[in-house]
Amino acid sequence: MKLFLTCLLATTVLLGQESGTIAASEEQRLTLNECIDRAFQQHPSLVVARARLSAAEAKNTEARSALLPQLRLSSRAAQLSRVPDTISLPFIGTQTLFPSITHSYSARLSLQQAVFSGFRLARNVDIAEYQVSAASEELVRDRTELELNVTVAYWNLYRAIKFEQVIAQSVTQLTERVREIRNFANQGLATEGDVLKVQAQRSDIQLRHVETQSAIRLAAMSLNSMTGAPLETTTVPADVPEVSSPSGSSENLSILIQQSKRQRPELRAIIHRQSMSQAGVDAARGGWLPQVMLNANYDYARPNQRIIPPKDQWDGSWDVGISLQWNIWDWSATSAQTAQAEAALSQTRASVAQLEDVVALDVAQQYFKRKEAQEKISVAEDGLKQATESHRITSEKFKQGLVTNSEMLDAETALLQARISHTQAMIDFVLAVARLKKAIGL
Repeated sequence: MKLFLTCLLATTVLLGQESGTIAASEEQRLTLNECIDRAFQQHPSLVVARARLSAAEAKNTEARSALLPQLRLSSRAAQLSRVPDTISLPFIGTQTLFPSITHSYSARLSLQQAVFSGFRLARNVDIAEYQVSAASEELVRDRTELELNVTVAYWNLYRAIKFEQVIAQSVTQLTERVREIRNFANQGLATEGDVLKVQAQRSDIQLRHVETQSAIRLAAMSLNSMTGAPLETTTVPADVPEVSSPSGSSENLSILIQQSKRQRPELRAIIHRQSMSQAGVDAARGGWLPQVMLNANYDYARPNQRIIPPKDQWDGSWDVGISLQWNIWDWSATSAQTAQAEAALSQTRASVAQLEDVVALDVAQQYFKRKEAQEKISVAEDGLKQATESHRITSEKFKQGLVTNSEMLDAETALLQARISHTQAMIDFVLAVARLKKAIGL
């Protein structure tokens, strides 16, 4: 029995463990949904995921802006050196050609529109859109993971509390048993060894009671850390486990696997990243194609270089044109960029196939674990009924002196184990349902 209780309590402590001390100065009763909502509002993992999505959306806006006309304003002011402004001609003499103007001021308003970019700009927009979709799915993934973690912490706390209640009840029963066996010893119906044996049993259960109280504190701190509550807050679950099948649990396993491949956010995210890689290959190949730009400029300068002879005054001029740039030879730089993009695409495709296998295995594991947990509940309920009835009968016989002290202690131990096993089975089922729900992508 000692090994049995120790294993159960150690599991509860390890699953709910967080460092710190706790004080029972505050108490809050929360439902599971309330805990999940609080975690969604402030948990750092979701803060990071939302920031990642915001960055992807901003990048998408930046990529789209490259398709639109770009308007720029530039200006310049300069002091110029004096240059000769006269020329000597035969028979004419010295003549002034242009005045030597020693200062220059200019302003240029430029409009540029990409006409053809080798599809690079369009593919960059596609990449940015796929990045937004992937970041959005990753946010959903982080939400579902956090929801499962909160669910596990919540029911770990519930289990620890129930264990404490069961063991506290056992301590009360054994205390009464010590009183009874002491009375029997006084009447000569029991030995001092019988009394010591019951007292030793009670001491062992009291030790387990202390451990369960510590497990409650640690489990509460684990849940508080996820919901943003102070660690010293005493949190009490308001929900009780419901033994019901999850949505879709009666369907064929192969149907659930196919459903998970459509709905798992991490799989949808990596598929978007595969599309990003394909668009990256197309963008890299665009380096082999010409770039065509439409340009329009308006210059307002003093002096304006297009006016001859130059005048020390402000004048405006404009020009409109189309330019073509074609990188005929770049020492295989474009080929290397394309090869890198194709290698990244191959890696992403392999990652998609690998993740599909992982998802299928996860669904299968959680599906059978849920079935196992459901079967254990039925067995645990029968065991609890049998142990309760056996304890009642043995207790009545013990009071009449028809059974030994050892038989009574065995009945006490069996009842305690049955109660703990029943609670454990119910929590295992609730968590199995939650894990199957996440595995399917619901």
